[in-house]
Amino acid sequence: MTAVLLVSVTGYGLVLIFGMSGAPDLALTQALVETIVLVVFVLVMRRLPKQIATTHPPVHRLGRALIGALAGTVMGVIGFIALGARTAPDIVDGLAERALEAHGTNIVNVMLVDLRAWDTLGEISVLVAVATGVASLIFVSGRTGGAPRLDERPDRRNRLRPVPETASSIGGARPRLADVEGESDAAAEAAATRQTWLLAGRTLSPRRRSILIEVLVRLLFHPAIVVSVFLLFVGHNAPGGGFAGGLLAGLALVARYLAGGRYELGEAAPVDAGHLLGTGLLLAAGTATSSLFFGLAVFESSWFETEVPLLGTISIGTSTLFDIGVYLVVVGLVLDILRSLGAEVDRQQEENELEQNGAETEVRA
Repeated sequence: MTAVLLVSVTGYGLVLIFGMSGAPDLALTQALVETIVLVVFVLVMRRLPKQIATTHPPVHRLGRALIGALAGTVMGVIGFIALGARTAPDIVDGLAERALEAHGTNIVNVMLVDLRAWDTLGEISVLVAVATGVASLIFVSGRTGGAPRLDERPDRRNRLRPVPETASSIGGARPRLADVEGESDAAAEAAATRQTWLLAGRTLSPRRRSILIEVLVRLLFHPAIVVSVFLLFVGHNAPGGGFAGGLLAGLALVARYLAGGRYELGEAAPVDAGHLLGTGLLLAAGTATSSLFFGLAVFESSWFETEVPLLGTISIGTSTLFDIGVYLVVVGLVLDILRSLGAEVDRQQEENELEQNGAETEVRA
């Protein structure tokens, strides 16, 4: 865990460097990426053996520290030398004009979705492959479907019942919760109309809950989603974009999962992560061919402007659609990781605990 935190400190150090260098877009994206990566590390480490530190003690600790320090020093020196060894003209001088030609003032975002859209398309394709690979390592029978949700029968009665001890697989049918025997019609009607705001009260053990965190997460979740959409659409002219917006939406889903568990995640995002990944990749790739219908080159942006009452002139282009595709891919990636390394691992761990408890009971008997 110490090594993971040190790596994260390095990443957040880059956030400070980007911020002090006048690159708020890069600083924002780096901060969101480091937070997501730290969460993924923690999710993976949950399944490591408890005795891994004692079973595999670190050897040659001093030697490793020296190698790490030397490697960092050498790379730092190389970086400073490279900065002072420039002989060709700096290309940054012409980027501002190129960005204005692409109807944007945020040079970083314009480069990602317009000037170097081919690179971005390749990067999000890698993200889709990563999500598929992670899910394939965790799921045995199949990876289709979303995170588990409580029973969705029309009367919604079972949604308020405690979840069964053994939850079904995420890829299988949603759990059906048993009705309470002898329940009166009045109580059934009340259960059908009453709303449950904090699902963790029905799905988590009291010793694993924090009501304060649950309430804060529920209050901040929807504003975070709204801000992520805002970052998506202002990214062409201000810090943000589809990547940063998607990461923020993903962090909102991470918070829902950490606060309320896998059923809370299923209620927050009742969609299949694969659908988001596929739709985002299809939308991003579709903008490459849409330009051909207007007699333009592949990935050459087309822009349309219209007057909207109260809002003024609204301008939207194919690069905006490309950025929406990036947003969906990033959200789908985070959701797929949460349902794989989070929800499914939780289910497997609960099944293992039930088997161990059953075996101990048989031994005692």
